[in-house]
Amino acid sequence: MTQPSSEIIFLGHCPDRVGLDARITGFFADELFNILDLSQHSERGRFFIRIEGSEEGERQAIQTWTEKFFPIARELEMEYSFHDPLERLRVVMFCSKTLSCPLEILSRWLSGDLRIDLRAVISNHGEIAPIVNKLDLPFHLIATTGERAEFEEQQLRILDRIGPDLVVLARYMKILSGTFLASVRMPIINIHHSFLPSFIGNDPYEQAYRRGVKLIGATAHFVTRELDEGPIIHQDVVRIGHQFSVSDMKQVGADIEKQVLASALRKFTERKIIQWQGRTVVFH
Repeated sequence: MTQPSSEIIFLGHCPDRVGLDARITGFFADELFNILDLSQHSERGRFFIRIEGSEEGERQAIQTWTEKFFPIARELEMEYSFHDPLERLRVVMFCSKTLSCPLEILSRWLSGDLRIDLRAVISNHGEIAPIVNKLDLPFHLIATTGERAEFEEQQLRILDRIGPDLVVLARYMKILSGTFLASVRMPIINIHHSFLPSFIGNDPYEQAYRRGVKLIGATAHFVTRELDEGPIIHQDVVRIGHQFSVSDMKQVGADIEKQVLASALRKFTERKIIQWQGRTVVFH
């Protein structure tokens, strides 16, 4: 008996040239793969493509698709991957005292708005512990006041044991060392206010207030060794006026930060991001 159709996501990028669409979609047509959505982009001599579709015949494993497409990928010099859209990525969340972002992630996880498998929360403060414990999520309180090597080693042991697909820094107010970043084997997404690098250091909202800022924004990006300079995933801004106090600005900033972080996480889980040469192509 033939199984019902199942959906697959394909991501790929390669040197741009004539006929790529025909070559790629021809492969899927030969495999009885019904294309439901196709997005593509070209820049700097590079071609990027994302395809959503469904198998009309017997369901094939992701590994089978990967192996079947390999000869074409070798011909096109393409980096590519196949994904199951129903797969829930394993996520570990880091946070600190500020709870707006972590609570947003928890809320969207509970409602199913974010299709993730949240495995643990790691924090250097205990404010969120009662909420996480009520949800029966593993909570790890790791103080960051001692030697950096010691507390990062504790964090790395937890990540090694869980093996997540992604780490989310939901307003985790501690810089990750180069040693830590070299040890993790999964992407890390961070959120910060878009005042950086204009207002560096402590009290960015006070600095922005003194300068009469009229836009408040937030940026979600991948974490790299260069502080707050990783490939950008999502950004947004809100207009404000002279009547906004520092407290008002902080509230608006918290609201936009949590929305931008959640949107970036959704883009990642929906396999809509391709990184290349320090930049992201993000499909809608």
